[in-house]
Amino acid sequence: MKQTKRGLTAVLLCGLLVLSGCGAQNTAEDTSNTGTVSSEDMTATTVSTIDTAEIFSDQDLAGTYEESGAVYVTLSDDGIAGETDGVVIDGQMVTITAEGTYIFSGTLSEGQIVVDADNAKVQIVFDNVDITCASSAAVYVKSAEKVFVTLAEGSQNTLRNTDEYVAIDDNNIDAVIFAKSDLTLNGTGSLTIISAEGHGIVSKDDLKIIGGTYDITAAGHALSGKDSVRIADGTFILTAEKDGIHAENADDEEKGYIYIADGDFTITSDGDGMDASNIVQIEDGTLDITAGGGSANSLKTHESDVPGGPGGGMPQNGEKLDGESMPQMGEKPDGENMPQDTTTDESGTSTKGIKAGGGMYLNGGTYQIDSADDSIHSNANITIADGTYTLATGDDGVHADDALIVNGGTITVTESYEGLEGLAVTINDGTIDITASDDGINTAGEKMELNGGYIHILAGGDGVDSNGDLTINGGEIYIDGPSDNGNSAIDYGDRSSAYVNGGTLVAIGSSGMAEVMSDSSKQKVLMVKLGEQMEAGNVVLTDSEGNVIVSYTALKTYDCVIISTAEVESGATYTLTTSGTTTEVTAE
Repeated sequence: MKQTKRGLTAVLLCGLLVLSGCGAQNTAEDTSNTGTVSSEDMTATTVSTIDTAEIFSDQDLAGTYEESGAVYVTLSDDGIAGETDGVVIDGQMVTITAEGTYIFSGTLSEGQIVVDADNAKVQIVFDNVDITCASSAAVYVKSAEKVFVTLAEGSQNTLRNTDEYVAIDDNNIDAVIFAKSDLTLNGTGSLTIISAEGHGIVSKDDLKIIGGTYDITAAGHALSGKDSVRIADGTFILTAEKDGIHAENADDEEKGYIYIADGDFTITSDGDGMDASNIVQIEDGTLDITAGGGSANSLKTHESDVPGGPGGGMPQNGEKLDGESMPQMGEKPDGENMPQDTTTDESGTSTKGIKAGGGMYLNGGTYQIDSADDSIHSNANITIADGTYTLATGDDGVHADDALIVNGGTITVTESYEGLEGLAVTINDGTIDITASDDGINTAGEKMELNGGYIHILAGGDGVDSNGDLTINGGEIYIDGPSDNGNSAIDYGDRSSAYVNGGTLVAIGSSGMAEVMSDSSKQKVLMVKLGEQMEAGNVVLTDSEGNVIVSYTALKTYDCVIISTAEVESGATYTLTTSGTTTEVTAE
């Protein structure tokens, strides 16, 4: 997934144009290359986004270095060679005191590189370096305006910590690479980091990674930036006892964000796969995340009505799943035992796949997330514009504390408690397949609007559950709802707030709590209570001339069918065929 500078610049420009087209309001000026953020109202058609115009500098993106004028330093336990102006050697410690380019090679079994160069830009080039610093940082940026760590082409570099960190000054140094300044890693070589007691790479300002290959194993966070973590490209294998990628700034609400333009990520974390105190914005990339041991370590104590794991693709109209693929039904917990929403495990550790304290904007990429808690979570809004998502979770597939908006992409939730959840949910387009032991799509108090796309839901609880207005304006919606009478395929506050104005709706489930849509709906809705349980199988609606209006394969037992399409006309009589039984129904 390596790109030339020209190719990467094109990607970033494309990302900026996408944001502009989505109505992002970049109201703050960016005069210091900080990547400012803007915010929008919960009811807007998108969420807060990052101004990407100057998020990477030309030097960040270059990933090259000038050998002419550079200082070469050769590391060795027998003695370090390379002392000159700007370099001080004291035993196994190398201190850089002046601006310039410094090319390192060699091995130190117990040593350290320190940058102490106020207001200077320093470039460190690793060309086959192996440094162990048992109780401190192998690379410590004490003072500088900015530091670049460039991985030379073809180089293989290793940095490690092996023991508890011991204070060497007033700073809390707790990472293999620890920088008090802005830190950029670039180049095309590889870097392996092993941190037995602390974090992998930490910047107390902005952490940027442009390219290269990184294999990081850390007792803390693998990558951490106080103001931001910005990744343009690269290959990442991150194993962390805390978060894989972490950005947190408690002092400035516009900072503490994660931005990813591209890259290949394999993240295994005991905590969150990615965690930002502010915004998470991802444009592209391949992300394979296992958080908190995966969905098998669910924080919920419920039994699943619907088994997790991939169940094949979404059923097509008229297509019957084979017996081995047919989901088997379990028992739904009663109300007293209904699990409560949780965010952390017993140790207080958050175990989400991708988590944002602010908004989240996902514009593309391929995601494979297996998480003990929510796979994708925001304490504010989420917009999914595009991308391919395969999510297995012990809680929610996608959860927004405020608005959840899906404008496109392919979302497959193979295992969840609830599939999609938000204070408000709007689906404008996309292909969505949800398997949930409780609700498929849930709104906590605001509206739910289904305007387009293809949606299939296999739910143990309610198929769609809106605790506010429910409006269906378009798309194809197929729901295999509950077989028990304690839930329904479609659930909403009251009849007057539920409308079907367009699209195709087929909802299979129990009749105990089945509700009729508002008479003010622009499209007719048929609801047939069959009076007995029907076996899983074909459900076919034909008109008086025998033309097929709807053909669907129910995956569960049911005794209620709800159908609405543009072809259903007021006053017309239709035949519903279910498990060999026919029922005449007239649209009123």
